[in-house]
Amino acid sequence: MNTLSYRSTTDNGLSFELLVDGVTLPELLGDGNGSIPYWIVEDDLPYWPPHGTPWDPDYRIVTVCSCGEYGCGHSRCRVKKSGDSVAFSEFTGDVGPSGMSRVLSFSRDNYDAIVTGIVSDKRKQKRKEGESAAPPNDGPTKPPDNPGATERLP
Repeated sequence: MNTLSYRSTTDNGLSFELLVDGVTLPELLGDGNGSIPYWIVEDDLPYWPPHGTPWDPDYRIVTVCSCGEYGCGHSRCRVKKSGDSVAFSEFTGDVGPSGMSRVLSFSRDNYDAIVTGIVSDKRKQKRKEGESAAPPNDGPTKPPDNPGATERLP
């Protein structure tokens, strides 16, 4: 079983770089991307697509272009939670040929701890900057509140 971890970076104000067994996910995937900007994180790794519909609750963005705009470049995968384990598979997007067939497995406790840390760091950043603050470096802005939208359940 693999070990998932992350490190926070100051890229685009605050971003999260996923690591698997101490190696960055962009390096493992060969996708040339980088960290996940905080503004596309909600309650888990970012959904695909992060803002809008339709979205598949199993597909999550795991790397994003260094500019912080997922539309510019990103990689995503199916995140399948079952019992005590979580698997990343079916990688797509900017993934290199060697990354497409990868399957990464983590304990559910490991995955949940990493997601909890990322979501907590994201909330701290939003409090620090204020909910209405635009993302730094002219990144994409948060979509307007839509009272008719449904909440995304994990």
